[in-house]
Amino acid sequence: MSTLKVNPGYCQFFITPEGCKKGLECRRRHDIKKCSCGLVLLAKNYISHIRGQRHRTLYAKLKAKQTQEGQNAQVAGGASVDPQAAQRCERCNRTVLVLNYVGHLEYHARQDRRAAYQAATAQAEIDKEGITVSGKDGVNFGVLDTESSVEITISLENTTEGYSFALQSCTMRSSARGDAHGNRFSARLKGKSKVLRSKATRSVSIVFHPSFAGAYEDTLELVFMHLDLRRTFVISRCVTATVGDREDHEQIRPTEPYTGPRKVARFQLDGSKIIPSLRPPTWTKTPWKERLPEFKIPDKVIEAAFGSNVHGSKAKARSNVKQLMPARLDLETYATWWQVLLYLEEEQTKQDLEMYAMEDMEIKSRYPRYELKVPGLAENRPSVLVGDFILVSETNPNVNLEQRTWYEGRVHAVRMDEVLLRFGEEFNTYRGNRFDVRFVLNRLPFRRMHHALVNKFRPSRILFPALTDVAGVTRVTRRQELEINPYYRELAQDEEQLETVTAILHQKPGSVPFIVFGPPGTGKTVTIIEAMKQLLDKDPDVKILACAPSNSAADLLAQKLSDRGSKVVFRLNSLTRKVGDLPENLKGFSCINENTVFAVPPLEELVKYRVIVSTCISGGVPGSLGAKRGHFSHIFIDEAGQGKEPEVMLPIKSIADRLTNIVLAGDNQQLGPIVQSSVAGDLGLKKSLLARLMDMDVYNLDNGGRGITIVKLVKNFRSHPAILQFSNEQFYNAELQPCGNPALTHSLELIDELPKKRFPLIFHSIVGKDMREKSSPSFFNIEEASQVKKYCKALLDNRKLRLTAEHIGVITPYHAQRCKILDLLHKEHKMKDIKVGSVEEFQGQERRIIIMSTVRSNTEYVSSDITRSLGFVANSRRMNVAITRAQALLIVIGNPIVLSLDPLWRGFLSYVHTRGGWRGKGIDWDPQENIDNSDELHARRRNQAEQEMEDTILRLKALIIQRHEDSDFEFDLQDSDDEDDGVFERPILREAE
Repeated sequence: MSTLKVNPGYCQFFITPEGCKKGLECRRRHDIKKCSCGLVLLAKNYISHIRGQRHRTLYAKLKAKQTQEGQNAQVAGGASVDPQAAQRCERCNRTVLVLNYVGHLEYHARQDRRAAYQAATAQAEIDKEGITVSGKDGVNFGVLDTESSVEITISLENTTEGYSFALQSCTMRSSARGDAHGNRFSARLKGKSKVLRSKATRSVSIVFHPSFAGAYEDTLELVFMHLDLRRTFVISRCVTATVGDREDHEQIRPTEPYTGPRKVARFQLDGSKIIPSLRPPTWTKTPWKERLPEFKIPDKVIEAAFGSNVHGSKAKARSNVKQLMPARLDLETYATWWQVLLYLEEEQTKQDLEMYAMEDMEIKSRYPRYELKVPGLAENRPSVLVGDFILVSETNPNVNLEQRTWYEGRVHAVRMDEVLLRFGEEFNTYRGNRFDVRFVLNRLPFRRMHHALVNKFRPSRILFPALTDVAGVTRVTRRQELEINPYYRELAQDEEQLETVTAILHQKPGSVPFIVFGPPGTGKTVTIIEAMKQLLDKDPDVKILACAPSNSAADLLAQKLSDRGSKVVFRLNSLTRKVGDLPENLKGFSCINENTVFAVPPLEELVKYRVIVSTCISGGVPGSLGAKRGHFSHIFIDEAGQGKEPEVMLPIKSIADRLTNIVLAGDNQQLGPIVQSSVAGDLGLKKSLLARLMDMDVYNLDNGGRGITIVKLVKNFRSHPAILQFSNEQFYNAELQPCGNPALTHSLELIDELPKKRFPLIFHSIVGKDMREKSSPSFFNIEEASQVKKYCKALLDNRKLRLTAEHIGVITPYHAQRCKILDLLHKEHKMKDIKVGSVEEFQGQERRIIIMSTVRSNTEYVSSDITRSLGFVANSRRMNVAITRAQALLIVIGNPIVLSLDPLWRGFLSYVHTRGGWRGKGIDWDPQENIDNSDELHARRRNQAEQEMEDTILRLKALIIQRHEDSDFEFDLQDSDDEDDGVFERPILREAE
């Protein structure tokens, strides 16, 4: 007796309940699958099992069993299960945390469902039964810039001898499931008759009805009836089209297919012979007082985070590293805690740099220097500065990397796509010589941070301020505020700014760090500049070290202090910085030698300045030159929330003493530190000093800290109220007050581009396609890049607005998209000066118009997760910075289907939609519904996608009727060549009596 066996067993034929007796041979012949619920069954029954109640029941039992096992594993005495306990998955052989194992099995189940869908659709695309359909690689309408319908004709050919077929139906899959844009494709058979006789051909017309800009995709499903064998089958074709600018697509399309980051052989420098290079002769010798130690990364740290026992497991690496760290962060463990995290960060940065290794490269002699081409150099991939090291070795596949001789080249000059190197005298090159190239990380910033961490200056009032440190301290009085004659007249009308300046002015020496909490556009930089000027006026002995994490932020401080003159203010620059990057009006405030290279002046000259401005990393230079501790009475750190704690602490620990006052200005709701190592970030490196201090009781705004240790600025002078509103409500408890100049903030309320006048926000909905090319992992989106260009051109072409390129800023989170947008903008001279950059590059800046391209448009919800779908975009602080740079107009371009996976983005999209600022493809959710859980949003999308996949599989199965008896149908076999009638005659199906 032949019976279908469901569980257990591998074959549909069995004799005994124990299963098929044919064993492994039968397993190979019959396709089987093991479900996440533990059941083994035939692959053809898998989909129906997944959709059925039995799977859900078994899966629920498995999950309950896993939970019970976890509870039973608790040891006597109440100790909890080890959160790092892991087990190996039998299917993929990966080690998974026990706590995550059930979710891991569900991941496999999702992949199985995806594989079943792909198999079903792939089978449908195959020509069958002697019928061939043109367009095997898909039917592509290309890029269309027309609003009129466009038609493409495909052919159907019967290649058989003596058999006839009929086209039972000709439909687009979107008619059943609905695609991203709605039903934009239609199809019909040309001619009245649908019969396809032997050796005959017929034509099907596919019409695309253009709509909004973006990418469109659908599937043509052709159901054929074999009139002789009485059976039906399906042949499908993928149909695609893009609405956009054809020239833009051609200009910035991928130049090469994406291959993923190149894997290069690694080797230990310590075991290799390295011939040292020469110091750039253009550099002025710096008289350092003490030698900076090496601070080599301990082997145990590398093994813990990157060793063979980790196997790519972030959880395992984190667990290993925690064992090397102190149990808690306090005064005694401060240096050790941060050093371990810095070692992790350095090693990760070093490994990331290795991906840029080059092989079999030509080095041209320009004696005494040598020229090396570096593709991607102009895009900072890799970032190479004067003074960096590059190792080269003659290409020889027969010699191991460690056994070769490597020559250390010192970068003496950097051009667009090439560097000029100087080697030692032993190096030479001959015609035809080829070299392998490795880039070497500049360790100087890390060594300086380590050096500051390990010194003996560990004041608790700076590192761990407590309420006892402010006992007896009171807020400044109104009388004290009125005694100030501010340089910025508007500051006198801002209560918070005036209180901030007064409080800093009246701080006792040796106070706890004072925090200026400055949300976007509230003038925190102006406020601390005012405080510096007032301090300089008040006491001739005041000396200030003003720092910021980035050169651009430090330049801004120097520019705002430049009215004090070049004898008072000095802009200290790194020797490796390009002189051309320094604003022209600051060159008189810097030390530039006769070779047009930055230099560090002697100590006796440096200490004469009352204000020294530098980056945080260069803030350690005065101490290293021999300046006495306590030389500066005040140390100001602007954008303090953007720097890593060891970075911000470098100038403080290197030069401050027990009386030095510290002022930190920033916003812990904006961008935090940039961290390469995810493990180091998880263990604390992503949290800035500013954020750590603001979590302490002494900085509680509502519990006595206001005006004594911290002031929150609340008047926003930058943005239109409508632009500010969403960020204000989401991040600042609606405390910010729009106080910008209406002549500026309301200047673009009536432009033609706005869907709703007087609401200067636009969300332009585009379902595009995110792409990658070559070995770069960075994404770009041609449809969005083209739309950015259109907005820029339209705004600049409107002469009534009197806009220039400097008024527009374009923000995008992906480097590749930045490059593509720049390529398009540089086609026209008037758009060349539009700044295009990352969110980090716009921190602290503003533009009259901000256009943001979010890029990501991956809708594979089943095979990916929210992190992969949204990438950098799903970062609340990055979003906050991006949407608060605009003064008068904010335009955001993106795929709402993907962006709405994130609750914060969903809220922003709903905000714009309900107020009338929407363009393009509409939303598919209720804008009034409030969901705070990203997992719930992603689960909804994924479940919807999975349901559509299963419905497609079931429909394809339903369309394939294995065989019909003669009495099951009647069909008109008369041919017709009437091309004007495309209406189908349906087979007459009868119910069985």
